[in-house]
Amino acid sequence: MSATLAMYVMGFLLLALGLFSSVLWLNKKERQKYVGLLVFALVVATLGLILLWPLVVAPTTPVAQAPVVLPAAVQLVAPTQVPVTPTEAPAAVVPVAVPEGNFPDNLFESPVARTSVFNTESGWLIAEPGKPTIPPESLVFDILDVDQVYHINVPEGGFTYLSLGHGVITIDGVSLVLPGERGLNYLVLIRGRIDDTIVDNDFNETAEVTDFVVGHAIYTLLPPGAYVSHDWFRQQLVMSSTTGGTNCGATGCSLVKVVLFDVDSHFYQMFDVHAGSLDNWTLVSREVK
Repeated sequence: MSATLAMYVMGFLLLALGLFSSVLWLNKKERQKYVGLLVFALVVATLGLILLWPLVVAPTTPVAQAPVVLPAAVQLVAPTQVPVTPTEAPAAVVPVAVPEGNFPDNLFESPVARTSVFNTESGWLIAEPGKPTIPPESLVFDILDVDQVYHINVPEGGFTYLSLGHGVITIDGVSLVLPGERGLNYLVLIRGRIDDTIVDNDFNETAEVTDFVVGHAIYTLLPPGAYVSHDWFRQQLVMSSTTGGTNCGATGCSLVKVVLFDVDSHFYQMFDVHAGSLDNWTLVSREVK
């Protein structure tokens, strides 16, 4: 029942009640005069109450409100829910084996024609024309004669050479672990970052050398060039396998392991070279570290 209808019903009942009360206040003579009006008011009030009672007690039904439609210019758009993917921890770097005869795509190979190599596998680094020239340019071999971590320069556009019985060489986040054994010497060549001729770009790198034989391991820096000289490197093989240098005895070591590493691509190779057969190399490992 609406509020307006309820007000009309209540007003009508109050009016009838008021008329009835007014008659009661009259004296007997006057009351008899208006008795007909009184009976009429009571009958009308009773009939009105009987007819309107269902509407009075009927439950009020709420009026459904029409949905409010916003103008197109102010329509509310629910925010896009973007699923959040938890950040995964970076995967550990695992060495990747490289099939023999194939080189990594990012391994730089000099366009300078090669005239002499030990084999095709090592020709990307050791060949002619190379550095240093024969007779050797001014080279100074430094001995690692203190039991400490040595920090050695690996020049951009150049090479770093080491000769040692055992040790660990760490560069650009990669550790070259070289375990020692009797009658073994390592010859290590590290090629620095390729010279891109841009100033203040691709600087020299630093190699850290640890766990070496103090007073015997040696290193030197080779001048920039397309390759490390084949003839010069063969002289180092002769020394390791005959006179011995600082790492082997008077008659040299029976086994030399040649280790080649490229800083830019992390390409790594290891060869076995036996005394008396210095031009025959056996590839024992090749991978991208």
